[in-house]
Amino acid sequence: MAALHQPIEFYNSIGSPSVYLDKTHVSKCISAGAAACVSCSLFNPLDCLRVRWQVAPAKEGFLRYGEAIIRNEGVLEGLWRPGLGANVTGMCLSAAIRFGSYETVRDYLMAASASENSSFSKNARDDKQWSHILGSGLICGATGYWLTAPFHSLKTRQQANMGLTGSSGAASSLRSVDGAYIANRRTAVTGVISELQITMRKNGVFGLWKGAMPLTARGALFTAGQMIGYDGLKTCSKSYGVRDGPYLHLAASIAASFCASAMSAPADLMTARFITSGMTLSQCAREIYHVGGVVGFWRGWTLSFVRLTPVMLTFSTCYEQFRLQLGLG
Repeated sequence: MAALHQPIEFYNSIGSPSVYLDKTHVSKCISAGAAACVSCSLFNPLDCLRVRWQVAPAKEGFLRYGEAIIRNEGVLEGLWRPGLGANVTGMCLSAAIRFGSYETVRDYLMAASASENSSFSKNARDDKQWSHILGSGLICGATGYWLTAPFHSLKTRQQANMGLTGSSGAASSLRSVDGAYIANRRTAVTGVISELQITMRKNGVFGLWKGAMPLTARGALFTAGQMIGYDGLKTCSKSYGVRDGPYLHLAASIAASFCASAMSAPADLMTARFITSGMTLSQCAREIYHVGGVVGFWRGWTLSFVRLTPVMLTFSTCYEQFRLQLGLG
């Protein structure tokens, strides 16, 4: 029975051990998924406000826009409830995939680069470089977001349907993201499974992955930035003798939110426009550039950073605590 708890070791093409599979991978997935559930449930209003503001016809400041939503619709119906189920489901599964596989992919890249470069020292396999963090973040982010794209797209559609008419409530003559005219801004938010079934009946299975390409690019850039900020800062700080603890986790979480929001902002805006407008990606890009120039691709970046900072702080705190509880350290 003891052998069942031993790690399963895989070897790469050049014979060096690079991937280890054991029960810790399951613990990482559980820790990340549970942490994502907590953070998404708490901060879905900020995510909803971001999406609604990005697609709103009236280009007012997001603070005034948010105040108008709360005044006219309330926090629960206007910001908290739209897209909540899809957001929690998608982020839970996505985080489990991304964080559950990140260290494995990163260590594989470290082992591969160490074996291919004879100038590395004998301890090169333990030398974590920025390229390893970036590469593993891109790979895990793209995989996690592509597999969970139907939930992320559904979340965006549900939130965008609430934001197509600004914050005043007039909606009788505008078209929703799935093509139907909406007569009331408080459109019914049905269950996640019911919405996915409706999409499949209308557009087939592949319709669930509409908008998956920009969403996957956004997920890859987002995760790469998140890992550069969090894992990169922690690694760099530890190399200078900084002790691992709450203060380092706090600084790493803020760095992660900054890097993730900055790297993913263009793809984030493109995803929201593509899913809600019916235009092609090139048309979305031209429209964004025509209105705001190159800087226009970072529209909403400040809001994304403000939104992500408490999310990252909550997620990292929960993630580290869940890891401790599951014996990962």
